[in-house]
Amino acid sequence: MGAGPTLQEARLAYVEAMNRANVPERTCEQYGQLAKRLERFYPDRRFAGIRTEDLHDFLYGRSGILVNRALKTGVSYRSGLRSFFAYGQSQGWTRTVTVVPQPPFKGRGSRPPWTPTRLNKPELVMVLERSEHPILRGMVATAIGTALRISDVSKIQGPDWNLPLGDLYVWVKKTQRFDAMPVTLDLEEELRRYLLWYTSKTGATLQTPNAYVFPGWKHANSGGKLYWVPDVTKPCNYAWANRHLREVYALCGIEVQPREAWHVIRRSVARIYFDQLRKEISYDHALRQTSALLGHLDSKTTEGYLGLDAERQARDESLRGRRFISAGTGNVIPMREPKSH
Repeated sequence: MGAGPTLQEARLAYVEAMNRANVPERTCEQYGQLAKRLERFYPDRRFAGIRTEDLHDFLYGRSGILVNRALKTGVSYRSGLRSFFAYGQSQGWTRTVTVVPQPPFKGRGSRPPWTPTRLNKPELVMVLERSEHPILRGMVATAIGTALRISDVSKIQGPDWNLPLGDLYVWVKKTQRFDAMPVTLDLEEELRRYLLWYTSKTGATLQTPNAYVFPGWKHANSGGKLYWVPDVTKPCNYAWANRHLREVYALCGIEVQPREAWHVIRRSVARIYFDQLRKEISYDHALRQTSALLGHLDSKTTEGYLGLDAERQARDESLRGRRFISAGTGNVIPMREPKSH
């Protein structure tokens, strides 16, 4: 490879080696995506040209990928980079393993409070309507209709849909199990509209084996000129979907946190679903049904996800040390009538 492989060549060889070694699929994907982000950060660099100071900028610089991220995320990212560069050293691309730097400052105390973005029904509809690209709109409609993670939405294939029965059979990567999601009428209408575009552009249908419904892209050549066309043999790229959804948020005037994008939809749908159920059935039943929607195994996880722990904190602050029944001042609340003399 001359002066050694480029970062892209190194990444492809690294991912292929992990697959040959039967490294768990999720680890392969996470480490491969991390190497790809490094490749985008330094697009013209070769593997051997990456130094520790470069990794410091990549991780902790002004636009570093660990800025405002959780501590455990940093541990995971550093582990992935160490694996990548250890593999490169074993292949003779460098003489020594490039050192992955630790954070320049150690965090102290609790993380600053973070209020996740939640959208209401009109805002979700606005996001859907502003998603002009058919693939993006189809993915947004599916995310709204199922509350699935973007990693699961992007991997849906044609045969996973069973519209006559009203089911979507999806492999949930995080829980490593299949789920039969009900297809709402709204989602069915959006899907049938999307399929008109999908079939005309790709030639695939819901019956086409192994065809991704929300495809990625490939180059086509027409008269010596290259252009992009949908490729149903691979799923939609996360970076593409993430970038376009953020553009839609901006068009809608919706401000989201730097680390938020598709999870805003999942979180918003879950809270809307819970609030609607809570009016119809008990709190506990509403919570359990929302846990089932999200695929959570623990209702406590769902409570935190919905922001119900913040509601309890607000309740405590509104009551603690204050009078609730009796008049007057002070912190004691008499709960019985005073004796008559």
